Amino acid sequence: MYLCDTWVRRIYCFDFDVPSGTVANRRVFAELTAAGGYPDGLTVDADGFVWNAHYDGWRITRYAPDGRIDRVLRMPVQHVTSIMFGGHDLRTLFVTSASIRLPDEARALQPLAGHVLAFEPGVAGLPEPCFAG
Repeated sequence: MYLCDTWVRRIYCFDFDVPSGTVANRRVFAELTAAGGYPDGLTVDADGFVWNAHYDGWRITRYAPDGRIDRVLRMPVQHVTSIMFGGHDLRTLFVTSASIRLPDEARALQPLAGHVLAFEPGVAGLPEPCFAG
């Protein structure tokens, strides 16, 4: 299980026990620099790689299961907020962004800020588990 601790710029990884619903063994999975922005929404692909949206970082990063950076995708928006695979074959990556806290000049340079973007990154995602509570 992964958790973004946005304001300290860390992504944590935990062991998750499905039958009991408990977590243990918190460890740092990735740590961002100031230039990288803040870790925000994330998802995991079918290969077990972690995709993270960087708020205030103009990018999405794909991390290998061991935390190594696999690739960085530059985005046309500063505030990348969340990501999720979708489409009939889970091969489309949907990306949300924010325009809040952007001055008018910055908004003018980022006409897609606040929009949902979509593209095919060449890998598939995983179906989201249903929760019955």
